[in-house]
Amino acid sequence: MRTFSLDSATLVRTDRNPPQLLFKLAEWVRRYLPGEIAGTTVELGGAAVMFLLTGSYAAAAIAAAVGATSAYYAAVYTNAVRWAWQGQLQGNCALRVMRANLLASRSIVMEFGPAELIDSVLVRPAAYCLGPALFGGAATGWIAAKVFSDLVFYTCTVFVYERFKGLLAHRKQRVEESHDAIPASTTAHP
Repeated sequence: MRTFSLDSATLVRTDRNPPQLLFKLAEWVRRYLPGEIAGTTVELGGAAVMFLLTGSYAAAAIAAAVGATSAYYAAVYTNAVRWAWQGQLQGNCALRVMRANLLASRSIVMEFGPAELIDSVLVRPAAYCLGPALFGGAATGWIAAKVFSDLVFYTCTVFVYERFKGLLAHRKQRVEESHDAIPASTTAHP
């Protein structure tokens, strides 16, 4: 048995138990992929349309940042409300809706606020302005800008998510998905 360390989490690898890191990666993909698909589509599309209309990389960078933010958080908020709703088992419908929306709002501000501030104000606009010049073309430069910006964004976001998970709206794990769950007994009864 080998033990790996990743921040405060300890990963134990045995032949019967795959590394916990694989479960963490799957959890992060399930959590962030819907927003990423929506954000990327609008980000690259918005940058291309704005560049075609204006011929300006700066205008394209602003359109990319605004488009990515709007589409990403529409998807993220929808998921957060859905997860928070599932956790609200008591009260009438109006009260459940209010609590789910408040929890979703708090979760988004906590989880994404610091990363979004760094990303939208500094990293992404600069990367979209400099990317085409550094990589010799709009398409290549914008893809490189996207990848670089996302690495910065998700480094901050995943750190906050793992640190404050108990305060955030999140998907409830089903028993069969839980890697920590004790398997049901398979003993035959006479």
